[in-house]
Amino acid sequence: MPEPKTEASIIDVIRQMVAAGESEEKILQTLKDLGVEPAKAQRLLLLGQADTFTLLRGEINKIVTEYVEKEKPRMVGFIEEEAVKAGEKARREVTKAAKEDLDRYEKDITGQSKTFQEQINETVASMAELNTRVREKLNELGEQLRQAQLDLEEMKLRGVGGRNRIISLGLVLVGLAFFAYDFYLFSTQFGAVLTIDSMIVAIVVGLIGITCLFVATLV
Repeated sequence: MPEPKTEASIIDVIRQMVAAGESEEKILQTLKDLGVEPAKAQRLLLLGQADTFTLLRGEINKIVTEYVEKEKPRMVGFIEEEAVKAGEKARREVTKAAKEDLDRYEKDITGQSKTFQEQINETVASMAELNTRVREKLNELGEQLRQAQLDLEEMKLRGVGGRNRIISLGLVLVGLAFFAYDFYLFSTQFGAVLTIDSMIVAIVVGLIGITCLFVATLV
């Protein structure tokens, strides 16, 4: 019967067999030949495998470290190259976004300018319309005034003196009434938005008042 070895020497044997790639069955049989009980042999096998794996892990870490150190310059160059590419891409995207914003802003400004120009054109057209309508009303009042003068002259020729005074007084009162109404219109519309129609009404009422007073002086 073989002489039992110490536990440390048995673990060393197990480590050598594991490193050599021997199977567990062969390792356990070897431990049995060395006089190791099956339960103890199983425990020693686990210890030997753990110790071997620890050494193996250390070797792997060493290999990895050496590989990383060797490949480090190439990895740094690759990272720098990718960073330059990413920066160039980001610069193009920012430039594109800024150009799109400028184009959109230019379109908005152009649209606002067109709208403002349209408003100016509408205002000018409205003022031209107002001027035309006022001129037409003044022409109508001028015709009415000339006709009134002709009628008064005819009445004077007929010698209607007392009736003329009554008519003159009536025209003065009517003219003052129109002036009062015109003042009322301006006072009620003061501070509000004046429309073209309201402006025409106020001008016509004032002109009628002036016409009445003027005709009253001729009677």
